[in-house]
Amino acid sequence: PVGELRWKAPEPLPESEEVFEAKYPGASAIQVDYDGSILKHHRQSEDCLTLNICIGSDRTAQKKPVIVIFHHGDFSYGGSADPLLYSEEFTKVYPDTVGVTFNYRLGLLGFIDFSEVPGGENYPDALNLGLLDQIAALRWIHENISAFGGDPEKITVMGFESGAVSISLLAACEQAKGLFQKAFVFYGNPMASYDTPETSRNLANKLLQETSTTTMAELMRLPEERLKEASQKLVMSFSAPTRDGKLIPLDAFAAYKNGVAAGIDFIFGIPSNEVHIYKSFVGGEKYAEFISKNLEYILRYFDTASPAVAKAVRDYIKEQSAKVSELEAKEKIYEQLGILGTYFSAKKLAEGGNNVHLLYWRLKPLIEKLGSGTVDVVTTFLGSNETAQIYGNVLNKDVAETLQNLFVKFQSGDELRLYNNELKGISAINWEEFPKALIVSEKGFKCEQIANRLTDVKCLFDFFNE
Repeated sequence: PVGELRWKAPEPLPESEEVFEAKYPGASAIQVDYDGSILKHHRQSEDCLTLNICIGSDRTAQKKPVIVIFHHGDFSYGGSADPLLYSEEFTKVYPDTVGVTFNYRLGLLGFIDFSEVPGGENYPDALNLGLLDQIAALRWIHENISAFGGDPEKITVMGFESGAVSISLLAACEQAKGLFQKAFVFYGNPMASYDTPETSRNLANKLLQETSTTTMAELMRLPEERLKEASQKLVMSFSAPTRDGKLIPLDAFAAYKNGVAAGIDFIFGIPSNEVHIYKSFVGGEKYAEFISKNLEYILRYFDTASPAVAKAVRDYIKEQSAKVSELEAKEKIYEQLGILGTYFSAKKLAEGGNNVHLLYWRLKPLIEKLGSGTVDVVTTFLGSNETAQIYGNVLNKDVAETLQNLFVKFQSGDELRLYNNELKGISAINWEEFPKALIVSEKGFKCEQIANRLTDVKCLFDFFNE
């Protein structure tokens, strides 16, 4: 998407007989260089729509199931070259699986509304370009993965945080229908996207101010480096997908309940202690502003959707601030909102007839105040132990082996059971469907309902449960 295709929907490459070497991951998308982002050291370019395919050395006549990994990064950073997602351990953990990671456009190059900018009518897809990139990648995989030993009818998508938000949106998207059959969604839900283009329009106005431009023609002439600088300056003007009523339904929960995602099996993952992870990425100085701005946006939504809930949340923050710091109170409510959105995504999909399983991650972080969630779960399911150590984490091999075995069963469409003779030292596990959850903690594994553990603000639960 370069040159005249900047801020345009992705297009297939023209057919060619040319052979080229693909030894290394392609450039990451233009993005914000947060303090804790590994990929700030990796080459970045607008020419970023590439993917990586990971296969074992053993070839078989039978096509293998495929895992497509959607990277995390709050739609402003991250990419397929992240070693946490793309380690040499993958083929050892899943020797009978084809793994794929891929890039999509981020930030002001991937999610921005130019409808009020002169000339913006020629860029109608700019609002959700990152999602269109994801759909284009899934189409390419569906059409081509058999050449790499993969089965296009056995595609499982796996996403974390913003990657999980993306999958939750694509599950409600007609353009993505049939492109995947199973989904693993960890800590992400459609409510984490915008419900109107207003925020993206504001971002477009800020981009004009930052770059001293007034029209799309001037924006199109800006060099890549200038857009990179603007992304860094506008770091707190969050850019994310929008439920526009065209590509994505305005009410994804209602669409779930009405069966929009029919035929897809889901695992939804919920962390019990995730929010501190953000500090390691955005940095301590920006962390408080990061939490406050996100929460402020959510509360503006509740001011319109349910003033009673908005008041209850503000009262909760005020009450808790008498016991702990205001930041800690905001952290808690921000985390609970994300958890509830994920839980009720699972609930609505189950009501719509989908097979849904729930994972509740209660393992304590190795380092206090680090947070325990995305990095631990990625490491556990993908086996990227060496990379996890960069983040201050260590793989729990017993937990990892158990969950990897269950995930293989999920991919294959088998019952999510492990018998006594399948794993040494671990009792039999029967992962029951929603509303039961498989709880992973230091005490082991158990399956029970968790609704009463998700929030201290009862009206929040009631709001999502309407």
